[in-house]
Amino acid sequence: MGLEKWAGLAPEKKFILSEESARAELGKLIAYYDTDLDDVDPAQEPAINQIMSRLLTAFRAGKLELKEDAEKGLLIIQTLKKGDTMTFRELRGSDKTRLETAGNDPTKRMHVLMGLLCGYGPDIIGKLPSGDLRVTEALAGFFLVLA
Repeated sequence: MGLEKWAGLAPEKKFILSEESARAELGKLIAYYDTDLDDVDPAQEPAINQIMSRLLTAFRAGKLELKEDAEKGLLIIQTLKKGDTMTFRELRGSDKTRLETAGNDPTKRMHVLMGLLCGYGPDIIGKLPSGDLRVTEALAGFFLVLA
């Protein structure tokens, strides 16, 4: 049973980038973090497919942009629903070690990580509206599972 009967309820998505351009941007992110998609636990494939699909859609919609900075590395700029932006710096190993404070709660781990990367802390991530949060959590999933 598919979701076709519900398709008319969702608003039509407006895209800024072509699928090809968005795939190229997603490819840059994957290449930058030297991500090996061939070395994925088969049990994680559904989650990874969802993460990649959400990131691709976010790039296409203009919600995500990559910017390389000579000093800071790869920056990911997320444009929020209200037009503000949040910039996430490059992930470092020390960021993952600081996740101990989040325990095993996956949502808390995502919020702590993304709060570290944007510099505003986890509380700001928890205050994002659901559409913006979905994109931020897809990025967190990429960092936690693939990077």
